[in-house]
Amino acid sequence: MSAAFARWNGRAIRAVILDFGEVLSHPPAPETIASMAKLFRLTPEKFREFYYAERYPYDRGEISGEEYWRTIAKDAGVSLLPEQIEWLRRTDVEMWSEVNPAMLHWAAELRASGLLTAVLSNMHADLAQAVRSNAAWIENFDCGVLSVELGLAKPDPGIFQHCLECLKVGPSEAIFIDDKERNTRAAEAVGMVAICADTPRAIREQLKAAGWTGPLPE
Repeated sequence: MSAAFARWNGRAIRAVILDFGEVLSHPPAPETIASMAKLFRLTPEKFREFYYAERYPYDRGEISGEEYWRTIAKDAGVSLLPEQIEWLRRTDVEMWSEVNPAMLHWAAELRASGLLTAVLSNMHADLAQAVRSNAAWIENFDCGVLSVELGLAKPDPGIFQHCLECLKVGPSEAIFIDDKERNTRAAEAVGMVAICADTPRAIREQLKAAGWTGPLPE
């Protein structure tokens, strides 16, 4: 265990655990969502509903990429050609792959101060493979916990426990940051400090409000 710690409301924190999508990475571009929605003859808003409806089993590795997109097509009442499914799978990876440099810089500052860092993300097989193969940044984190590799996904408490065990810290020694409240509530339920935010500024404000003594995101 790292000997270094930072204070959060008086609590000694030794590890910062970050979600990937919309925390470490930028959100998908609206025009990309619109182009995907058009393929299903849906509005972007309705497409997002269909997109997330089957995401949990996809992120757990229970269904393949082809099964996932064909399920959305069935729900939308359209048929897809094989090349359209390949385009959707490729685009789905690309639109989540724009990592926020400010967040990577903050993670590096956390490690330089002696704190541990981890990525804890719901991530389907296509994206996980791309990250493991092409994203050198993940190797800088002390732990990288990707749902499809475990068959567990947030908000299952088991995935949080796995990450804590990887870091060798207790729940009370870790902060978890995610853009979805259901996931931050799940982290709190296992005893972790949690921040629900999706920008460096929002994270910074919540850390400062809690008297955080470690590095802050810019």
